Amino acid sequence: MVDRLADGCLDTDAQNLLSSLKGHITDMHPEVLKAHRLPWSRDLVNPKNKTHAQYLKELGEQFVARANHQVLERLRELDVAGQELAWLYQEIRHHLWQSSEVTQNFCGRQELLARLGQQLRHDDSKQHTPLVLFGPPGIGKTALMCKLVEQMPRLLGHKTVTVLRLLGTSQMSSDARGLLKSICFQVCLAYGLPLPCAQVLDAHTRVVQFFHTLLHTVSCRNFESLVLLLDAMDDLDSVRHARRVPWLPLNCPPRVHLILSACSGALGVLDTLQRVLLDPEAYWEVKPLSGNQGQEMIQHLLVAARRTLSPVHTDLLWASLPECGNPGRLRLAFEEARKWVSFTVPAPLATTAEEATHQLCARLEQTHGRLLVAHVLGYIVSSRHGLSEAELKDVLSLDDEVLQAVYRDWTPPSKELLRFPQGLAQAGV
Repeated sequence: MVDRLADGCLDTDAQNLLSSLKGHITDMHPEVLKAHRLPWSRDLVNPKNKTHAQYLKELGEQFVARANHQVLERLRELDVAGQELAWLYQEIRHHLWQSSEVTQNFCGRQELLARLGQQLRHDDSKQHTPLVLFGPPGIGKTALMCKLVEQMPRLLGHKTVTVLRLLGTSQMSSDARGLLKSICFQVCLAYGLPLPCAQVLDAHTRVVQFFHTLLHTVSCRNFESLVLLLDAMDDLDSVRHARRVPWLPLNCPPRVHLILSACSGALGVLDTLQRVLLDPEAYWEVKPLSGNQGQEMIQHLLVAARRTLSPVHTDLLWASLPECGNPGRLRLAFEEARKWVSFTVPAPLATTAEEATHQLCARLEQTHGRLLVAHVLGYIVSSRHGLSEAELKDVLSLDDEVLQAVYRDWTPPSKELLRFPQGLAQAGV
């Protein structure tokens, strides 16, 4: 096709402009465009023509080479992006691993799970208030939240996006700014939305604004539902002693759900939430397990530990736990019962969680020594967000009193560098 004038003659000006444009484009992108010249033929490109066959071969090789180049470049970009977001993947993996550990011996709560699922489905198509699960410490709120994560695809659909944070179990989940940052990044990646820029992340107020806008953006997409589960609000620094929670949405838009958990009892986070979220139907109490469910939990724990109790020990265990439905107390009782041997008659278990904790510490002192246990527990309590195993070993390696007690009966492996012994750390400290 060529441009012609009104009299039918060739429009040379248009041809010159077109040729100049093609040359300019080729010069601007030499790595992408390559000019091929072919002799004109009535049957267009004829593979039987040697010149045309050479052209087809070169064009095919050029296409394959360019496609390979684009694929490799994209893979490099994804690799760089993955390295930049490694902190986020590590954070998500940490909470999912913790969740899988918590739910391994989950028992009961089927009625409560069914009611929560019904409430989520009822609220999915309209604006609603966040839900708050509350109960005393050790009642099983964390296990219930993690079980909800497992059942969410069945409750709201397999495409539901679920974000779980066990607050206080990682550095990023211990303060509101780091928490909102990780949630925003995860939600943006899940829905294919632009990530927050550096200017947003520089100020906490901008992060909060971005978080609220993001929830409404997800709702307006009218696509997959989003469920945010934030467990143990008591362990969030900015909420623990505050009178309000400025970043907390008072109402969730359609297809967006926010589920929180908090401890009841003394004045704390639950009272703060009750001053902010006024709807009484937003609060769901997590009650103790029944006696049968408590026994079922103990049996699950024993099976997982590959232990079996004798009839005498079993009777002693149930006698020490009359109608006890607190999973935390049951876990402490199990830790004591798993140490029993068949030929001994152990002392009765403690009747309260506080006594059980003292009993556990006394057993640790008998095994590892009072000084070592006291120092280890002291360092853990004194640290702001707890200590990892490696950090605890480093701290103990700087404690002369601990090292003196550990190396009292044998020579350290190195005289130049004294370290807390690895074998003792693996023994249960």
